[in-house]
Amino acid sequence: MDKRKLWMALGALVVVIAAAFGYSLTKTTNPSGGESKAEVAEARSEALQEACASSATYGRLKQVVFEEAVRIRNTDPTNLDMLAANSVVRMEKPVVKSRDEKLNVTVCTGRFVLELPPGAERGFGGQRRLMADVEYAAQAAVDGSGLVYQLNGAEPIIYRLASFDLQRQQYQQPGAPPQPQFAETAPPAAPVQAQAPAAPAPEPQAAPAPRTEPAPRPAPPPEPVEVRTATARPSFNCGAARTRSERMVCSSSSLAARDRAMSSLYYSALANADPGQRQALRRTRDRFLAYRERCGSEACIAEAYEGRMMEIRDIVPQ
Repeated sequence: MDKRKLWMALGALVVVIAAAFGYSLTKTTNPSGGESKAEVAEARSEALQEACASSATYGRLKQVVFEEAVRIRNTDPTNLDMLAANSVVRMEKPVVKSRDEKLNVTVCTGRFVLELPPGAERGFGGQRRLMADVEYAAQAAVDGSGLVYQLNGAEPIIYRLASFDLQRQQYQQPGAPPQPQFAETAPPAAPVQAQAPAAPAPEPQAAPAPRTEPAPRPAPPPEPVEVRTATARPSFNCGAARTRSERMVCSSSSLAARDRAMSSLYYSALANADPGQRQALRRTRDRFLAYRERCGSEACIAEAYEGRMMEIRDIVPQ
């Protein structure tokens, strides 16, 4: 081979090497051989989307709203269960407000819209949808069973559901036979009896001297609320914690983690339960809360949560 051909071959080899090097610069890879930055960003975006704006998120938020309404109403939840099964939740303009990687908490905001089924507007002043601007936080349960949600700002909807008259404004599914309405009726008039002649009016007497009542004692000052740490994030809103056990849970990250795990298990069981199992879950929930309130130590509360999760699994096997 002459020198000219040799130099031409060397030049072609240099071009090929340079092209390969330039391609390697444009390709974003992880030096450790793992996922690329683009793949990590895409996975993170999908996780945020699932936490803030997925059908599973909306379904869980609807469960939270109706469960709280049932708790406040404290009566037979049959009508509200039927209303929940036929209502649809959507979120207008869901936005990720913040993300805490250490605690694995995603905070979102949006307008919560509860679309009521046809016929239910009779109990809500003719309205077919209930709306409220809300903030909701999603955190992975410690047992890996899913996301646990904390919802703030939905009180206007919750209290309207709780005040829904279950007797006079029964919701009926479309196509169901009409149910009797409970109309108000005036009580029967008492029979008229003959009156005896009026007795003579008594002589006027002097009015007794007024009695001097002692001044009321001032109300005792309210008990100080315990300081709650920022890392304790149970399934309920610590800003509304009132009882001793709730304040203890809000001041302990380990108890808050148990509360999230129990809440996630409870709502998962509630979604898969039949009517009898749902009634048992709600009845035993009140018993659990009463037992937890009698605890005087964190160890007692932790044991109560463990026992409650075993009870839930017994009622609705996973």
